[in-house]
Amino acid sequence: MSKGIATVLLILCLLVLVTAEDDEFPRGNCDEEGFWSIESIMQCQLVSDFLIAVAYFSIPLKLVYFIISCTNIPFKWVMAQFIAFIVLCGMTHLLNGWTYAPHTFQLMLALTIFKILTALVSCATAITLITLICLLLQLKVRELFLKKKAWELDREVGMMKKQKEASSHVRMLTHEIRKSLDRHNILYTTMIELSNTLDL
Repeated sequence: MSKGIATVLLILCLLVLVTAEDDEFPRGNCDEEGFWSIESIMQCQLVSDFLIAVAYFSIPLKLVYFIISCTNIPFKWVMAQFIAFIVLCGMTHLLNGWTYAPHTFQLMLALTIFKILTALVSCATAITLITLICLLLQLKVRELFLKKKAWELDREVGMMKKQKEASSHVRMLTHEIRKSLDRHNILYTTMIELSNTLDL
């Protein structure tokens, strides 16, 4: 909940900064120097795009290593979709980094193609996640049902063991009663065995 509120506040702050009317932040004035000049902002965006691309390209390497290391991963095709999505996002940032300087038509065409591919793979991954989450929720429900059944069976087995032990004590008690002819011994043995059985 707090993450959602923080995200909304961050977006609102960015909107306020972008739409601010005061003269504190120069806009479009190329003669200005300093951190808020257009040139420094463009350089920050350029560096950010390249760093984002590096991060996007490093994540799939780790995912591929994970897939290769673990052979019994379910839903490998979903991992492949994520890898494609992340690589394409990295390519759009990498190509976008070269558009801050004068660029060719081929670069713009490549950027457009990668953005279209990224959009298609992103939509496919989002649709896949919807179906996958439904499937995982069904599996979780089944898992909880099986855990509950296993707990109930363990409880029943425990009760059966206690009943077996109690019946064993009763048989032993009956055997002692039958072999003894003395009433005093019968009552004494019965009391001892009952107190042992009932933990008194």
